[in-house]
Parts: sequence; structure tokens; C-alpha cells
Amino acid sequence: MKKLFFFATALFAAVSFSACSDDDKDDNKDASIIGTWQITREVGYEIVPGEGKFDKDITYPIDDVNDDYGFYYTYTFNEDGSGQYKSYYYYDNNKLDSNWSVEYTISNNQLSLYEEPDNGDLTCVYDIKELTNDKLVLLYKADDGDGYQAEITITFKKI
Repeated sequence: MKKLFFFATALFAAVSFSACSDDDKDDNKDASIIGTWQITREVGYEIVPGEGKFDKDITYPIDDVNDDYGFYYTYTFNEDGSGQYKSYYYYDNNKLDSNWSVEYTISNNQLSLYEEPDNGDLTCVYDIKELTNDKLVLLYKADDGDGYQAEITITFKKI
């Protein structure tokens, strides 16, 4: 009887561990940054020397303090490492405000962004916290050694 119980337990354990495949764990394993991403939220803080700490919890589009248009921006990432930054006035029929080329690289789950690719200066580095087929979450951390610090989580939706 003990052998039968042991065999039944071992069989149950084997079936339990093999019942789900690895494919069930991650429906977004093939998610790609390629495409256009629109900002939806920023949460975190900035410490500006001489001005203090500013907490951020912004849902986009936002109303700009200088006008009544509502503001948001997008990044488009192409397969060849090139892309576009665009900002828009939401309440003015999505009127284009700014538009410039970017370049990017991804390595070790970090997105390096060059917003002025011609001069080769790195604009910033983001940790990729989440990337699915329709959501991108980036973490920006900065400490320039002169008092400026920031830690901001930025969420995008794919459009």
C-alpha cells in the first residue's frame, strides 16, 4: 500500500509540473519596442539645486501652463535604430508642436536615446521595466553630482 501511495504521489507531482508549458507564462515574450509609443503617465521626483524637490504624478495629455492646448508626445522606434520624437497639442486637433530625429540602442535591458544623433551625444538612458505588445514602462534615474537628481517612471501605450 505504501508503494502505491508513493507511486500515486510521484505521478501527481510529475503531472502537476508538466501541465503548463513555458509559453503560458509570457504572452508578450516576442514584444518589441519597434513602433510608435505615446506617453500616458509620469510618476517620480526631481531635485533641482536651488529650487528643491518636485514630485511628479502626471497623466497625459496635460494642460500646459502657457496655453490651453493639452500636451503629449510620442517616440517612434524603427528597426534600424532610428526614430522620431513628436509633441502635440491635444486640444488643438493634435496639432504638431515639435518633431526631430532620434537614434537609440538597447542593451542589457536599457534603452539609450540620442536626441541629436548628428553630434553623437547621449541624451539619456532608461531602464526598461516592462515591455509588452501594448505597454512600455521606462525608469529614468539621474544624479549629475552637482545636486540634480531624478527618478521618474514613464509609461507609454503603443498606438
